[in-house]
Amino acid sequence: MQDREAFRASMTQLVRDAEAALVRGEPGPLMQMWSNTDPVSLLGAVGVTKIGWDEIRRTLQAVSSRLSGGEDITYEIMSFDISDDVAWTAGLVRYTGRMDAGPRTQYALRLTHIYRREAGNWKIAHQHSDFQPVNQGAPADPSPT
Repeated sequence: MQDREAFRASMTQLVRDAEAALVRGEPGPLMQMWSNTDPVSLLGAVGVTKIGWDEIRRTLQAVSSRLSGGEDITYEIMSFDISDDVAWTAGLVRYTGRMDAGPRTQYALRLTHIYRREAGNWKIAHQHSDFQPVNQGAPADPSPT
């Protein structure tokens, strides 16, 4: 089994970098983290539920087209576990940016990933994300798709 702290450090950096690109309008790094092999699923922060890689790929491209100006991106894994071929993380992404060319806003998203090992690499098989509630320092979902 892979060392837990090495997994945490690796996923923290990979997810942070992928989310940083996404909130600047570039979905590529996050798409590379996803498994292209079904079953995969997405329960997204902007109100989308998608099953299957083709649907998720299109959704990531559409979401990234709504985002711009992402700055001050942080990602913290709050809890995680890892086994031989399955792992999960639950964390918090924070950033400042624009959605739909609106005003600069601070966002905080709770982000859960389930990974499976494919050809020696961890790939996202499921993601659930939602905006942290307003009373905890972040805006509510600004405009579901």
